[in-house]
Amino acid sequence: MRGLTHRLLRALYSSWLPRPARSALRVQLQLLRDAAPPAAVEPPAARRVLVLAPHMDDEVLGCGGTLARAAAAGSVVRVVYVTDGSRGYVRTVGESAAEARARERAVAEQRQAEARRAGQVLGLGEPIFLDLPDYRFEVTWPAVAALRRALAETAPEAVFLPFLTDAHRDHWLTNALFVAAARDGGLPGRTACWGYEVWAPLTPTALVDVTGWIGRKRRALAEFGSQLALCDFTRTILALNAYRSILLDRGRGFAEAFHVSELDDYRRLFDAVVVGRPAPPRAWRAGVRSGARQQ
Repeated sequence: MRGLTHRLLRALYSSWLPRPARSALRVQLQLLRDAAPPAAVEPPAARRVLVLAPHMDDEVLGCGGTLARAAAAGSVVRVVYVTDGSRGYVRTVGESAAEARARERAVAEQRQAEARRAGQVLGLGEPIFLDLPDYRFEVTWPAVAALRRALAETAPEAVFLPFLTDAHRDHWLTNALFVAAARDGGLPGRTACWGYEVWAPLTPTALVDVTGWIGRKRRALAEFGSQLALCDFTRTILALNAYRSILLDRGRGFAEAFHVSELDDYRRLFDAVVVGRPAPPRAWRAGVRSGARQQ
């Protein structure tokens, strides 16, 4: 079955696909070649944990149970929300540009409030909002500098982020943003990187049992009323967590799946699979050459 999956993915990869999707498939192809059964692990035993969430709710969907477990064990867990979440609503036909802007501002404020409440349910620390434009942000030098400041402020020993096989545009670019900021921000190469799954199942190396924490995850998800009005994320993500328990409790519990590696290995994997990565913006290159890296 694994061989058939590998051939199907290779055939799809050879067809025309957007760059993030092609990159995500290339990661999957590479990982499938050497895939081994995932190990049952505990949450990271780190004093400081940082979570990169492209949007408000991704952190709960992908790793909410694990984060709650880590916080209860004494870790200081903080979330960096990359985008402002302003496009998380259904567009209205005939809506004027001014009406759309007003609605986006209101949605962004609502989602920040939802994220704070969800974080309280999970026991997380004060969040950081980068407020980059939802579904429109790019990996520019100011964006990299903003994340670099967050890395310096939090000094994480473990970082959670959407894994490279997630082809959602903002999720993929969150990886690009992190790799750029980590290169420039002095994050140790042995920092543990926990890739989590939201929009695409990953090839896991680790599974965390969250059976005893699934109620808290459900309550945290319930805080995101703006997003649950668009999709039943609770039903779908808990179904994925139930499926992941096949290898832990014969399907009777809940688990969250991760690809765990050290930062140096994660960065090498990213560099190996990026398809046609564009050159950095001119202003960024100029700043790097001159050393005038303004924040």
